Amino acid sequence: MDLVRRIAYVLAIDGTSTSRSVIACESLDDFHDFLSTYLLRGLVRAPPAVICSVISRMSVRSAQEDIIKLFQVLPRNSYCREDVLEVVEANHLSRAALILHKGGVSELFENGTDSTACSNHFMSAIDCYLKDEDLRYQREVFDYIKNECIGGSTAIISYGQNNKEETTVHDVLRNALCQKLPSLINLDPVPCAQLVAEIYVEELEQILSSLSENGDETVLFKFFNAVISGDLVKADAVAGPVLLANMTIDHHQKYLELMAKFHPDMVYQYLTTSDNYRVEECLKLCQEYEIADASAYLLERMGNVSSALQLMLQTLEGRLMTLKRVVRGLNLSSYDNRGKFKFGRNKLNVQTMVTNLHQGKESQAVRQILTFGLDLCERNSGSSSNSEQGSQLWFNVLDRLINAKGFLRLSKELAEHADIMSNVLSDLLRMTMQRMVPNVPVPDLVRKITTDHAGNRLGEFKEMITTMLKTFVSEMDICNGAVNAMRQDVHKLSVSRFSLKVRGKKVSDISTVQKTQVSCSIICINDQGIASVFENSDSYTSSEGCAQPGISRLRNKRFKKTAGKFTNCGKLKVRHGMMSMPDKVFQFGESSDAAYMSRCIGTLGEAEHFGRLK
Repeated sequence: MDLVRRIAYVLAIDGTSTSRSVIACESLDDFHDFLSTYLLRGLVRAPPAVICSVISRMSVRSAQEDIIKLFQVLPRNSYCREDVLEVVEANHLSRAALILHKGGVSELFENGTDSTACSNHFMSAIDCYLKDEDLRYQREVFDYIKNECIGGSTAIISYGQNNKEETTVHDVLRNALCQKLPSLINLDPVPCAQLVAEIYVEELEQILSSLSENGDETVLFKFFNAVISGDLVKADAVAGPVLLANMTIDHHQKYLELMAKFHPDMVYQYLTTSDNYRVEECLKLCQEYEIADASAYLLERMGNVSSALQLMLQTLEGRLMTLKRVVRGLNLSSYDNRGKFKFGRNKLNVQTMVTNLHQGKESQAVRQILTFGLDLCERNSGSSSNSEQGSQLWFNVLDRLINAKGFLRLSKELAEHADIMSNVLSDLLRMTMQRMVPNVPVPDLVRKITTDHAGNRLGEFKEMITTMLKTFVSEMDICNGAVNAMRQDVHKLSVSRFSLKVRGKKVSDISTVQKTQVSCSIICINDQGIASVFENSDSYTSSEGCAQPGISRLRNKRFKKTAGKFTNCGKLKVRHGMMSMPDKVFQFGESSDAAYMSRCIGTLGEAEHFGRLK
């Protein structure tokens, strides 16, 4: 270390000479480069001032990775942190500065030094993460904050008055973290909300107040959106519900106010999926910011369905006028002065322009407001006690679209512009008709069109009516196919059930059956195929293989079948089946030697087995 100090001193003295200043500076830089190599290897030691000069030289060369390695090799007391920080931060080496700031925070846990200085180091460490150009490296700040503010030591560093109020290390860092919450929310609101749930859940109101006083209302909106929209619940199934449960109706109302101000297109979706708001206040808010779809939905909730639909239709007209102005700005060079397409490319040009128009913002706005209006009609037509009133809502939308050419004055527009707008209106009419078919009877719908336009040509409605009827026929075919499939399934189930009812069991031995046991007896077959005869008595239980109620039902059923096989003259009816005549005689209680003879089970006899199976 003495040698290094002397060499550095000599080079510094030589640098004071004017004639040798350039050579001395170059020599000093070479010496610092040489010394940094051995310092990185841990082979030499140097005074703090020399190490600061070496780091300054490395900072000029932008060797940030080498500086970080040098901090890991050198002991903490071998350099002055504040002097090195000044050098590193001047050269914008954020990752190297982060190592030094982390060391300053660690001293608070280890030695309980000045809490203000350590708080500054903690906030500077967060800034080092946020200044980095790598987004993944920036997100590591959340893990660092969790480790410092939640885990680790909870040592007491000071006491309040009367030694009753204790100030711990975590208290110092949490108070410092409050100042960095807006920057963390702008980085990623979901993990920041997770930090709030884990650290400040009992002080949520103070945190929200500090975010409101920040001056940037978008920060508060991002925080509310991360919690209320459910993004935090998806990321953390514990912190999300806890933080959401602490949200009051005032918080939801503030969130809706910020949403109407910054993202009005999100208001309608929020209103339809949530009930945590005051309807009247929200209606005034939506009317103030001119959010038509949300205002109409709130009017519907208040019972004023007609006004809600009229607001929707008025907004639809306004957006159609905006779309017409956009169409006017299109340059169509394929038209001649007589309003006809050149080169016969009219269909291709119109289709291309309509496709581009559908992808535009104005066209999407028209389709969106129409969709909201159709949703309103669908909600009220299904639940309305008066079906005519529900159908009238649909007819109001249909009339407005049919009469759109009138208030758009397409007859006074250029032919190419009128054709494009007509294609747009046709698509809107087709979408409306497809939504109307399941909710309005088709005869009423066709009657509405043909009656209201009886004196006009229905050529423009031909395609629409044809499409609607084809859709209706397709739905009827689907219903008929479903009914036929159900009938086939029922038939298969019936056949399967019948086969289970008539299924027999293989008999391998009937030697135990006696003649005296035939009449009014029950035959039971075990797993080995041995037949046993039981007398008709109440003592036969389910332990023998059958239940008493079931036996009684089978016996009654057999007697009924037997009684129907005799005619008035007492003769047997001739029926086709699998039983031979000796078997039939034995069934009726008469003697038959063939029934007691050895026989082969599972094979048919001669000609007396004929007919078909049922």
